[in-house]
Amino acid sequence: MSIHISCYTNYSPAEAQERLNVLSGKHSKIFPFHYCLSDVVVPHPIQKEISNEFGLDPSSYFIVSVNNKALEISIDEIAKMIRKEFGKENVIVLLNGEDLI
Repeated sequence: MSIHISCYTNYSPAEAQERLNVLSGKHSKIFPFHYCLSDVVVPHPIQKEISNEFGLDPSSYFIVSVNNKALEISIDEIAKMIRKEFGKENVIVLLNGEDLI
């Protein structure tokens, strides 16, 4: 079974990709060895609906996939890193696209 984190942000795709690149650079021992980052894309209308349920109208979307299922670095730690880089008011982080973390 695949484990992933869905991330919705109100940053434009270009701005979000820049922040994601910074995050990846700061934590090069984590990405892509423990977790893989997708490219940032514009969310599909259904994805926007999901994010809206959690109080954010997203402009961009990306996925973080577990690459090392030993989970030496917890999913919660990754979520904290993402919220810190994007600002907690600018991003929603969902485990497997459903559960807010």
